[in-house]
Amino acid sequence: MVRRPSLSKVSSAEYLAKLDSACRWLSVESGRAARYGQIIREFLEKEGRSREHILAYGESREIVDVFQLWEQRITDFPGLENKMRAVFSKGPLLREDEKPAASSNRARNDAFGYFVAGTLLKAGIPVVAVEGILARQATCDSEADITFRSSGRFIDVECKRPRKREALVRRAKEARKQIERPSRGGRHGVIALDCSVVVRPPGTLFESESLEAAEPEISRMLETCVKPRVIPCLTNSIPGFLFFARVPAMTRLRIVTPMGKPIFRQDCISTWLCISNSKYKGPDVLRCVANRLDGVSHPF
Repeated sequence: MVRRPSLSKVSSAEYLAKLDSACRWLSVESGRAARYGQIIREFLEKEGRSREHILAYGESREIVDVFQLWEQRITDFPGLENKMRAVFSKGPLLREDEKPAASSNRARNDAFGYFVAGTLLKAGIPVVAVEGILARQATCDSEADITFRSSGRFIDVECKRPRKREALVRRAKEARKQIERPSRGGRHGVIALDCSVVVRPPGTLFESESLEAAEPEISRMLETCVKPRVIPCLTNSIPGFLFFARVPAMTRLRIVTPMGKPIFRQDCISTWLCISNSKYKGPDVLRCVANRLDGVSHPF
């Protein structure tokens, strides 16, 4: 079950204005979030072509997405705002520069959970807890990254962001262990995996003729490269997986230089893939989630 993203495009000026708005909303004046705008402007003005300049747009998309998903919802989860602000001022500029076991990696890990929760809310899925912080008027015990309600029961979500392809199975097993802790009283749970590292090798861009052509290709990579490896991790208490990938890309414009050379533009491709567990005997939670995600669009 695949959720295809909106492929609409906006101007660089519009995007930079939205990034600036996100930084103001997050009260971020320093750190990685504040640096992205400056670096993107340098790239557009042809004042920089370093690795940071090439990848900054794709890295900054996470911040803009979280801003847009949560700007009108953050007050529904009292206490979450301060935690969310902290994650975007910490961590290295590029995910390629994260070091194993470094405490600064926690920032991006937490940001992925906020992005997943915000996307579920936008899709109309009743999220009742994020990192143990309850929605207003919600009554629920939650030890999970996210808890939502479906078919009259609570479903936990554990979010994992492997930083190496080899870590996919290990992180999936960690999530399974968390879901099946005795303290959770047998509550079932979904595993959300950020699979971006599988799709794009470190330091590279995904090149494509267009966003429309790239997205199905990325979905196929998730289906063929990720699904077979992690499906054996599922047990009867797990309805399935939510795979996500965000990929910095260069797509070909329909114009060429006077010398006849193609012109590429910076883009970023995001896609979801919902994988149901065929052994799960409960309600088809993932099909419901997939159907709702299919109607969610992002303006960038």
